[in-house]
Amino acid sequence: MKSDSVTSVLIVGCGWVGKKLGQYLSDNGYKVYGTTRSKQNFSGIKEHNITPVKLQLSIDKIQNIELPKVNSVVISISPGRGENRNTYPDIIRQLGELWKETNTQVIMYSSTGVYGNAKGLINENHTKPDPKNGNVICAAEGELCKALSDAVILRLAGLYGEDRHPVKYLAGRENVKNGEAPVNLVHREDVIQVTQLMIKNEIRSQIYNVCGPVHPSKQKIYTTIANRLGMDEPDFLQGGADYKQISSQKLVKDLEYEFIHPDPMKYPN
Repeated sequence: MKSDSVTSVLIVGCGWVGKKLGQYLSDNGYKVYGTTRSKQNFSGIKEHNITPVKLQLSIDKIQNIELPKVNSVVISISPGRGENRNTYPDIIRQLGELWKETNTQVIMYSSTGVYGNAKGLINENHTKPDPKNGNVICAAEGELCKALSDAVILRLAGLYGEDRHPVKYLAGRENVKNGEAPVNLVHREDVIQVTQLMIKNEIRSQIYNVCGPVHPSKQKIYTTIANRLGMDEPDFLQGGADYKQISSQKLVKDLEYEFIHPDPMKYPN
């Protein structure tokens, strides 16, 4: 179990999840630091009771990076898009090197995108971290695990919350493929709760899928939520019923975790 004296956390990347995570941890007695690439973002980070730290990746010499000493680190940066996406594994490698000689607990937010176009029921054993994998997410996981054998990887499903839902990217679109495919979504509040449990219990050397246990079809959920939010319905093509369905049973079993928002059809709630 985690010692009561362990109360400091660094969040690398204070975005949509990172800021809310920092606010929650701060409200629960943790000393929280959060990184940003620009000092212009300091005020927005401070509003969430997070102490801002400037960090620009990637840099030539790892020893030039100065960060506060903490007990736990949460890496909450995405691979992005376009050409910059290919630098993601190197950035994660750099971060891993920072804590290589320490006893710091390091948690990485990865993505169920690591499973690519897999089909059927998917658990954590389906894909192993591999720095040589052509999937940049899998490669990034591999780089982190190579530097830190006791790192924790949380493979997050598609994110949604009170001010964000993937339906906005589909509203009004026509001929969207694979309308029968199951969705794999997780509410931000569940991500935050799971992360806090990882820190509290000082979990090490684990990979967990973090995905709500209810998987309605794309057509069913996005049509329903679009109507609920007053958006134009997307138009779907059939197909995809055999597509991947992410299982979080390992997480539920190991931590006895009960999802706060198991069913994404109930959004907004």
